Formats: sequence, structure tokens, C-alpha cells
Amino acid sequence: MTQRHKLDLLDNAIDSLNEALTKYQQGQAGDVKAYKFCVLHLSHFLELVLKHYVTLAHPLLVYKYPFAKDFNDESQTIGLQEAINFLKNEGKDLTDQFLKDLAWLKKLRNRIEHYKFDMEVAEVEATIGRLVRAFVEFDQAHANLELDDLIETGQYGLFLELADNYDMNLKKAENEVELECRVNHDDPDFQVYHCDECGHDTLIPNQDSETGYRCAFCGNEDSDDMEIRCGLCDMPWSKGLMRYLDWTDEGHWMYVCPRCLHDPEYVNDD
Repeated sequence: MTQRHKLDLLDNAIDSLNEALTKYQQGQAGDVKAYKFCVLHLSHFLELVLKHYVTLAHPLLVYKYPFAKDFNDESQTIGLQEAINFLKNEGKDLTDQFLKDLAWLKKLRNRIEHYKFDMEVAEVEATIGRLVRAFVEFDQAHANLELDDLIETGQYGLFLELADNYDMNLKKAENEVELECRVNHDDPDFQVYHCDECGHDTLIPNQDSETGYRCAFCGNEDSDDMEIRCGLCDMPWSKGLMRYLDWTDEGHWMYVCPRCLHDPEYVNDD
């Protein structure tokens, strides 16, 4: 007898999530290459589960051309971005950080599938934790899939741990920032910056960092909000407003502010 393995959209999604959790466990146990497959399975899960949320509005909306004359249940379905657009248009709350992490995961997945890739294990772990946490929050707010009944019993604890660890680590980082603010409240040069990598206001001074700052949550050491001094006028400006130039064409690289570059938004030459 021919064996068949049939999964509907949600079952298919959960199957990939269970595989992602298995690979995450293997990565935590020291098999670093397992994170590669965790990324692939988690990407597949998120794309399918977002499509499932679309079907909750109407089953046909998951198809790209539901009004086609030759339509059938094997017709082409929408992609991840189309599912995101639909959910946003429906008024569903998809945070900027969730969307940023989805884009990062998709980019890494594409590199794994089609080309060579390089991944920081700590970044993979942090992003997976954020995605799991964001997914749980979205599901609780909009669908409540009763994940404890869907995820394999041996994996559900890890799933919750990933979500809880993210919250725990964020709280720890926020406490560190709060402590530094109290200790340095009389220092006019003390600044806390927004971290472009994790999206939190947790970038604080750090003597061991090359930039002088390090995120207490994700370890990032850079930010466009960070104030640095112009190489010409020595005035402090936000890094995102400056340009990094070889000013002498002899390898003398420096940050130059908009005013020294005579940017019309900052300089009136009339």
C-alpha cells in the first residue's frame, strides 16, 4: 500500500515549527550548523502561519488569482509580503521590529538556499527569540491558535522558553541601562542611544567597545543616533546626518557634518 503524508496549511506550518525547535535544540547543544536548518524551518513556518491567518478572513484569499477561470486548489498562493500587506490592511498589529526581523530572516534564508552565507550565532539566537515572542503576541491578540495543543509536547517548553528568555534578557538590559543612568546622572556627556539592531533604547557607554558604546541587550556597538564630532569643525552631530569621506583623496577618512558640506538644509548661502 502506498503511504501518503497529507498536511493542511496550519499542520504544515506547525510541522516546520517543530522541526525548527528541534534544530534550535541541536544548535544549543553545540551543533552550530543546525542553526542553518532552524532558520529554514522557522522561515517556512512564519510564511505559512501568516497565510493561515489570511485564510481566517476567507479561504480563497490565500490564492494569488482566486478569480482565474482555471482556478483549483493547487493554484498559486500569495507570498509572505502579500500576506503581510493583507494583515496590515485588515488592521492587524505587526510591529516594525517584527517586520524587520522577518525581512532579516528571509534574507538569510535566501542566502542559505541560493548562495554562500555567513551568520552570527548570537544574532540568530536573538532574532529567533524576538520572532517567537512577536508571533506569540500576535497570535494571542488576533487568533489564539492554542499552540500548546499543536506544538509537540517535548518542544512546547522550548518554545515558551524562547519567548520568555527574550523578555527576561530585555528586562535585564533595561535594568542595566537604568542603573547606568542613575550612576551617571550628573555627567552631561552621558547618553543612552537607540540601538538600530534590536530596536531598543539600550545602547550605553562601554570602555571595551570600539565606538565607545555597546547595546546592553544585543551587543551592537553602533547607531545612527550616536553623536560624533565632525573632522573639520569638531562639532558633535548625529552619525546618521554625517558623511564618511576620504577628504584628501589620500586615505584620510573622516566624518564630515552637513554644515561643513554646505548642505542647503543646514546652511543658508544667500
